[in-house]
Amino acid sequence: MNIKNIFYLLVVTFIFSSCEDVIDLELEDGRTRLVVDGFLNSDSSVQKIRITTTAPYFSNSATPVENGAAVKVVGPNGIEYNFINDGDGNYHYNPSTLGPLDSIGFDYKLELVYEKYTYIANSILNPVPVIDSMTVAFEEEGFNGEEGYYTQFYSRDFAGRKDYYWIKPFKNGEPVYKNEPAFMILSEDAAFGGDAADGLVFILPLRASITDPKSPFELVDTTLTLNRPLDVSSVELHSINEDGYQFLGQIGGTNGNDGLFAVPPSNIRSNITDASGNEQDEVLGLFSLSGISKSQIIIK
Repeated sequence: MNIKNIFYLLVVTFIFSSCEDVIDLELEDGRTRLVVDGFLNSDSSVQKIRITTTAPYFSNSATPVENGAAVKVVGPNGIEYNFINDGDGNYHYNPSTLGPLDSIGFDYKLELVYEKYTYIANSILNPVPVIDSMTVAFEEEGFNGEEGYYTQFYSRDFAGRKDYYWIKPFKNGEPVYKNEPAFMILSEDAAFGGDAADGLVFILPLRASITDPKSPFELVDTTLTLNRPLDVSSVELHSINEDGYQFLGQIGGTNGNDGLFAVPPSNIRSNITDASGNEQDEVLGLFSLSGISKSQIIIK
């Protein structure tokens, strides 16, 4: 490169670098509000409601937890399931005490008392279809994914009613899309929406969504690798209410709200009301109770 070209390059670099100014925005923090993560299910495992508070928009610290609430769920015959705080924002209920929250068709009620105010929410426990079976098949590398073993699950939606589902896949006990927390597999009846899917087997895109195409399962040769366990594909099918379906869909949409056509962010609508059942804006989040079906298959 000759001297003249070097001179031009230095001039251009100086011009563009001089146009870069760092702008620090100072935003008001706004009022702090309670956030309730109240997704429960009918399983016999320990159930958890997590309560945190909002944080400033540009805060890089962990979300503040709230341990000063009183939390319970009211079930059939007025049975009260008390959730005990563990000191880290988590409120637990152990089904070994009064049994699981598994009364299909019952409208469970959340009662949350915080700073002398009472908040309530309701969620009907909808039935969930059984997972009939799972399959595994080898697929070569292609446009849609890497070479490896892909699994599917088979289940049939209930006919004659509107149902909503949250499909949760796992690989060796870990969420398949743990690095993409905003990605959720939601289903309206047996598809992505519409009455045409009522009563059908879940469509192929949903059945096959339980394998990450970037990281499919592997077939382990145990004769060569003694310390490497076999891969396990598992899936949970959760029945959810329409408000839970809409809430989760808004979360996914909000996390993908960027680029040229992004819209101003807003709070996602909650089903938590004040003690009189009126909408309020002091507590965010959702209370949801799901029926749950589980299945798994070993890659071998």
